Amino acid sequence: MGKELSKISIAVLLAVLVLVFIVMFPRTPLITAEGVGQVIDYQYYFSMDEYRSNVLNFFKTVGQERSLGGTQYQNKSVEDELMHYFPKSLKVVIPAFFISLILGMVKGIFDYRNTYSKTNIFGNGTTWLFQSIPDFFLVIFAFFLALKFIPNMGLFSQSNWYNVWVIVFLISLYPIMYVARIMSVSLLAQDGKDYIKVAKSKGLTFRQVINRHMLRNSFRDLNRHIPTVMIIILSNLLMVEYLGNYQGAAYRLFIALGGVQTTIRPFMPPNYEAALILGIGLCFLLTILCTHFIRLFFTWKLSR
Repeated sequence: MGKELSKISIAVLLAVLVLVFIVMFPRTPLITAEGVGQVIDYQYYFSMDEYRSNVLNFFKTVGQERSLGGTQYQNKSVEDELMHYFPKSLKVVIPAFFISLILGMVKGIFDYRNTYSKTNIFGNGTTWLFQSIPDFFLVIFAFFLALKFIPNMGLFSQSNWYNVWVIVFLISLYPIMYVARIMSVSLLAQDGKDYIKVAKSKGLTFRQVINRHMLRNSFRDLNRHIPTVMIIILSNLLMVEYLGNYQGAAYRLFIALGGVQTTIRPFMPPNYEAALILGIGLCFLLTILCTHFIRLFFTWKLSR
């Protein structure tokens, strides 16, 4: 356990440093107007001095002001924005995480039990179908169906209470199939083992064999993939929050990257809020780190 914690600590430290160096990379273009028509010309030149200054100023701000910095809004710091937007993302991420694990395990058991039956098309067939299609396409297709056939329900309106659960469903759809595939493959790998044959010879039903002898080993296989499930959920969050107009941390990240213009500034580059991008990235990194602790906890419980 101590060795695992050391590995995780080193990995997190490296991830934070890499995130800082990426976010603080200088991105300010040189904008000039040329000719009689004042044609705008955008040029970019990398400056190591500017890069070094960005990194040093960031660490200086953290050390002296105990803050990650400010945002494009004068009266709001990075911490203010994180306190406002990040809990809204957790409101959908946490349910999606547990739903993905629970429904994925149920779907994986269903796939295994129907592997050699005619209903396998609804088991492994649907799992294979949803996994073979890119997750972003599934989300866009779901948006198309909702807007085309049930536009009056306002599934993506924040004024409706069920908007949160629509977002949860969309970001958990692909992870459910991912967990189901892991479970079904793990159960199939145990099929035919000696201890399974002995259990069946004692008169145990198929369900009893799965519950008493197979699920524990399969959960041990699934446990290694728990952080990956969270990564998949967070990777879908940006697109789903933006398309669904759900204003959580991923949506705010899109604004900080300059993807959503809140002001009209002709010939000027979009606002790039480096400190806020870093803050949201750290929050997502902390969320993934929590799933590693969950994995270590279950590893400890299963080894007893």
